[in-house]
Amino acid sequence: MDEDNFALVEKIIKDLHNVLAKIPDLYAFDVVPVDVNYQNKSPVLHLENCLGLESWCVKHVYMYCYSELMNKFCVKSKKINKRISTVDFDRVIRLLNVTLLLNPEINTLWNKRRDWVLQSSLNKNNELHFTRLILSRKPKSNEAFGYRRWLLKSILQDDHQNNSIETLINDELIICNLASDKSPNNYHSWNHRMWLLNILKNMTLNVDINSLYIKEYHFSEKWTSKHVSDFSCFHYHEFCLRNIYDLSDKDWKILETTLNTNFREVFVRFLASNFPKDSTVQASEENLLRYSEKNIMSLLLAYSNRNCNCDVNYVKLCRKIEILFHALVANDELIRFYKYHETLWYHRRFIIHEIIVIMYDHFGLVRHNGALTKMSCKNCNSDELRQKQAKIGRYDVNRIYTCILFNVVLTHEKKIINERRLDGDNYADRHENYLKFVEGLNNVI
Repeated sequence: MDEDNFALVEKIIKDLHNVLAKIPDLYAFDVVPVDVNYQNKSPVLHLENCLGLESWCVKHVYMYCYSELMNKFCVKSKKINKRISTVDFDRVIRLLNVTLLLNPEINTLWNKRRDWVLQSSLNKNNELHFTRLILSRKPKSNEAFGYRRWLLKSILQDDHQNNSIETLINDELIICNLASDKSPNNYHSWNHRMWLLNILKNMTLNVDINSLYIKEYHFSEKWTSKHVSDFSCFHYHEFCLRNIYDLSDKDWKILETTLNTNFREVFVRFLASNFPKDSTVQASEENLLRYSEKNIMSLLLAYSNRNCNCDVNYVKLCRKIEILFHALVANDELIRFYKYHETLWYHRRFIIHEIIVIMYDHFGLVRHNGALTKMSCKNCNSDELRQKQAKIGRYDVNRIYTCILFNVVLTHEKKIINERRLDGDNYADRHENYLKFVEGLNNVI
């Protein structure tokens, strides 16, 4: 590189560093498409809290910074390592910042920053802000999200940080929102969001995790209704759905208030409109609403094939089924309104599978390698049940296939399949094949 270009690149590096140092509230960075520098001015652009770099100089600046970093500071040589300890720390940080802003996919450079964080040379909160700047341009950067998780785990483990934990969580959710909104099907942002909830659940922190589950379920439900082809978002929504299975009475009421719905009314309305024609059930919607959780589950399932003495928690069982049928009704509406979207049908498979697994569990059965077998109780694990695990009679299967809940689900799925098939939706046929050959319902559908 000649002296003129050398001086220009050094000036660009200096200008970028000055903006990063002087404006702590920067929230966006991008490369501005400018082919030629007509006005002979600095290509570093700064407007309010946004930072930009004209595209004509990106190649020269990146290659200059990357080459110097790799040749001088990231080579495993004893002689060079001795030289690194005497190098001006500020120089290396400037080169690292510019290189990662332009290309954040280099793990070697992120590891360099990890080393300096461990040595307390870099501030963890400042590093979180830097990764946010990178994600504003590269919302699918797995390396940036990975570095962010490493920082967050370290911060959350510090006892003195507990006072700011709520702010930290909110900031993280906002960043995930921005990344997901900027890049559809952003697996990395939704996976990061899932990681955050899991680590909060597993750490002893002053956080109301159930309130966070409710908030996230509500958020993901609204998001999926507007992004019906976002596979990653639906996967996160399913994760949130499983998290709210075990809510307390108080939290369950908060969930209904947050969603502005009554799960029992939705469930009863669904049952009443899908009771099999040959069913002997004469209960009206009004009567079903007055049933207790135990009575309504006894009506729908009628029988348990468990060979153990464990008590069935009918309240928890009923609530799990209610929230799943709430999700099924919402899926019905989306499939009818947004036609021919594969993602909605995949989500429907998840809901149906969860309902079927609940029924299998109630009857003490499990599907293994395509066949139903006896399931040993997880609590008592009786020897008698373990000996009979591989044996299951036709009587046990008939008990499932003749219970009212199973027939309600089957009746409704047949209606939806026929309705969508008449509308030319090929995914309806695929869904029918899924029920037959994956869920093993080919004998009844």
